[in-house]
Amino acid sequence: MAKLMDSLTSFDHSVRRKYKKVFEKLSDDYIIRTPVLESTSISNVIIEGPNQSWLLIGNHPAPPELEELEKYLALNDTLRSNKYNTLRYLAVCKEDESLFSTVNYSEYDVHIVAQTEFWENGETLINTLLCQFSDEAHHWLKKAIVTETVINASCTTRRAVTARDNSAQLDHFFLDYDQELATKYDMWDDAHSHELEESFSVRLINGVAGCGKTLILINRAILYCKKYPEKQTLLLIHNTPIIKDITFKFEAHLDGQPRNLTICTFHKYARAQQAKLTRWLNAIFGNKELEPFKNRIFSDSSKAYKALTISDDQLWSELEFINEFLIKDKGHYLEYDRHGRGFSLSKSQREHVWELYETTCNIMSSPQTGYLPSLYIRNLCLNKNDDMEFDAYDHILIDEAQFFAPSWLELVKKSINPKGQLFICADPNQGFLKRHLSWKSIGLNVRGRTKKLNYSYRTTYEIMVAANALLAYFKDDSEDFIQPDLSRMTRGQKPQIIYSDSTQDEQQRFLNELTACVKQHQVPPEQIIVLCNESVSPWTTKRIIEHRLGPNTALNYNDSKESSNQRGKIRIMTINSCTGIEAGVIFVLGVGGLLDKVNNIDLNEEEKAEIYQESTRKLYVAMTRAGQRLVLFSTQKLPASVEKHAHIDGTHVSV
Repeated sequence: MAKLMDSLTSFDHSVRRKYKKVFEKLSDDYIIRTPVLESTSISNVIIEGPNQSWLLIGNHPAPPELEELEKYLALNDTLRSNKYNTLRYLAVCKEDESLFSTVNYSEYDVHIVAQTEFWENGETLINTLLCQFSDEAHHWLKKAIVTETVINASCTTRRAVTARDNSAQLDHFFLDYDQELATKYDMWDDAHSHELEESFSVRLINGVAGCGKTLILINRAILYCKKYPEKQTLLLIHNTPIIKDITFKFEAHLDGQPRNLTICTFHKYARAQQAKLTRWLNAIFGNKELEPFKNRIFSDSSKAYKALTISDDQLWSELEFINEFLIKDKGHYLEYDRHGRGFSLSKSQREHVWELYETTCNIMSSPQTGYLPSLYIRNLCLNKNDDMEFDAYDHILIDEAQFFAPSWLELVKKSINPKGQLFICADPNQGFLKRHLSWKSIGLNVRGRTKKLNYSYRTTYEIMVAANALLAYFKDDSEDFIQPDLSRMTRGQKPQIIYSDSTQDEQQRFLNELTACVKQHQVPPEQIIVLCNESVSPWTTKRIIEHRLGPNTALNYNDSKESSNQRGKIRIMTINSCTGIEAGVIFVLGVGGLLDKVNNIDLNEEEKAEIYQESTRKLYVAMTRAGQRLVLFSTQKLPASVEKHAHIDGTHVSV
């Protein structure tokens, strides 16, 4: 059966089902596309057949006048001027209309057929009229009439890392069928008309690392904004570094950011909503700013604090849990199912926690002292003020949604216009919705509205196998878990694991490897990313890199003061902020510190299992950022399941 890109919305309802029956007789070597943009709309459908063959089909009440085929004729003129084959056009006309005309249609490669004949012999007619194109002509044609499938090579790691000037114009790649289908998912006006009982439609893309989720979101946002210039679109990103990456791609390789597209992190969006309630917002970020407030809350003078036996980290995570899961009051909390939290609390302990939660609210919710982000987000979600107006969008896209708290998604829902669209991309293998949650439990119906992408274009077979060896420990058999398709993946070299006796030795070894990568192997600096565990400062790492390689050779993506221009620079960021980022060569620093968290003697077995899972998933995210080369630096042994898929203590990065 042919692959249909949509439900043939370009045809009238009266004939749509009949066309679909004809197309269903074709094999899965055929792709049936409906043009998305009016500017590239040449016919009702574009058929891409086997062996790079193409055909246009249009539905007409009567044989079309040449003026109706103006775009098709102009396209063929361009094909001829390039000395390519020309496209054929099949005009399917109503049976009761006269098929006689003074126009010599054969002169223009236009073929007229009655609807009744097409319903009966459409498969044969299509196969007869398909025109095959050379590789060069096929690529030109795809860029001309299916522009939404084209991606600049600089926007992806599909290509091999080579010593060449990547600032030059590179070749293009094309989205595969699944990626293209995800990009266009319900892009047409009446595609979700059957969901009129819902206030907005939801679509979910679940994909493995490197399947192109962020690329799909960018392409979809651009396509939607071009198709509906009067509608407002919001693209929400999980972390700041990917904002810089996307901004650079828009400035350097795309046509610029559409005017009706807003791109920001969730927290920037949330602060904008909070600002509608208060004149200004002093949101608190980072552990250093939080410490003075924590010291006031976690005080031995508090009977509630002294009565609890859990650690300060666990207590703080519980206070955040109350906010993020929108627990309304004390009674709700005492009865709430805390399954998956990693530590248990008796009812009396919950009483003490709630007392400390009320203290936290009093201390951290005023313009004078500042707002705890999770607290003001919770209050926005539970706000019953009908006069409260949120920013309104017709289409909201979310990247890396597996890291969004329930309160975040609830706040986003408040900004969707009636009959708008929520488009979500997630990788459940990286960790899912603060763990142990389902989309249904947070009020999003994705059943029958989910597409899975299990093929990674970003990385190699060897890197993906090593990364997935980490996840094998969890034995995750949930329906959300995605087993990557390894059968078609590009082969490459195994990841390197370089062990050192100390962090000082690790730093020196890293600098040697990085220098060899840039100077000896001549890898373009913008093709290199250095990921730092939380024990390794990106600011310090930038300083030591520039001390070795020279000034302006590194870019700290975690420094908001630095520009997004990555040309000729090595990118540096924390592991916590690298989701959605990719590069040809990835260095990961401080893996030992990440793995050593589980060895805290104050943790019980349940807590250790939770910490191990969190650390392992972080390492999985870091490893799957790599396109062709991956080097892990550690002072601790990695799991044997990973070691067997890696080169241990290699001498230099081989490119």
